[in-house]
Amino acid sequence: MSDADQTETTFPRLVQAGVDGTATAKQHARLAELLRTDVQLRAEYVQLLRVDALLHFTGGAAAMKRAPARSTIRRFSFSTSPLRFAAAAAVLLVCGLGALWWSRRGVEVEIVRTAEVATTEWREGTTVRLNHLSLPRGRVEFRLPSGVWLEVVAPAELQFVNAMHVRVSLGQVTADVGDRGKGFVVDTAQTKIVDLGTKFGVAVPNAGHTGVVVFQGEVEVFDRRSRRASDAPLTRLVEGEAVRVDAQRHMSRIMNVTSGPGDDAWSTHGGETGGVITSVHDNLRDPAGLYYYRILAGGLHEDAPAFVAKRHEWNGLDATGIPAELLGADLVQTFPSDHNNTALEIVVTVARPAVIYVLADSRTEPPA
Repeated sequence: MSDADQTETTFPRLVQAGVDGTATAKQHARLAELLRTDVQLRAEYVQLLRVDALLHFTGGAAAMKRAPARSTIRRFSFSTSPLRFAAAAAVLLVCGLGALWWSRRGVEVEIVRTAEVATTEWREGTTVRLNHLSLPRGRVEFRLPSGVWLEVVAPAELQFVNAMHVRVSLGQVTADVGDRGKGFVVDTAQTKIVDLGTKFGVAVPNAGHTGVVVFQGEVEVFDRRSRRASDAPLTRLVEGEAVRVDAQRHMSRIMNVTSGPGDDAWSTHGGETGGVITSVHDNLRDPAGLYYYRILAGGLHEDAPAFVAKRHEWNGLDATGIPAELLGADLVQTFPSDHNNTALEIVVTVARPAVIYVLADSRTEPPA
């Protein structure tokens, strides 16, 4: 294969890796070398970056850094002369073709686990290229090239923009960004959620609002219509906080999040995990208070977390551990800012007759 043929086959892959945010140091160096020595490839690269930047801008996503192309982009300009106008028209045509390439390329994802999905082609450990995902039933776990782990619960409609950006129009998505995924973006019709190093969930039901739940770390929630990088977020959520954003971008607190003993099968509606406790509400009305109660169906066991956003555990007093009659009971994790509120009222709703245990600090008198 000639050097020219090698360049033609290598350059698109290098550009795609750079745009996806998955390029290695060696790939960055090779791309920089090609751009320095080949005028035609520089022009093509600029056109592809302009298309990519335009699509990110219209989608409300944060622009990714493209350091090798900055000086080239500054030299790219338009003129009103007929010759330049014709050249601009040709550029627009190429940009259109570039947009088509951009929209079809998708993202290569690894199938980690599936459950009750409609297709039998997805086997654990295999890699598939996805641009748009329509999941009518079941759930699937992916690992993106950026290292981000995603769990998608049906019914769901997603678009994989790149390895650091997905767009959710329907369904429930949980993202664990890992060590390399800081800055991961999830778009919905109302919001743009930017990860700051965390594990979080996004729920988009048919009702048209967006629910955002932070399990670890923190995220920033922006208005999807924001176009400037300087625009302030609607809110910043930390571990143990959750909000619902409606079509008018009004925010409200999500009071309870229900799941199994771990983080699996979480829901903001309650009553969907088969547990005894279906919901927990309180009388707090502080607009700045966005903590939720975590209902863990069957979640009480030795070393079970006692709170959201606080590292305390339930343990037995001696080697026998948690009393046998409490093992496997539904557990409500409260939040750390409520212990000084003497006017706090908590309402627990159960699905069937039950015995409710209230675990109180033995250093204080139990409430009446």
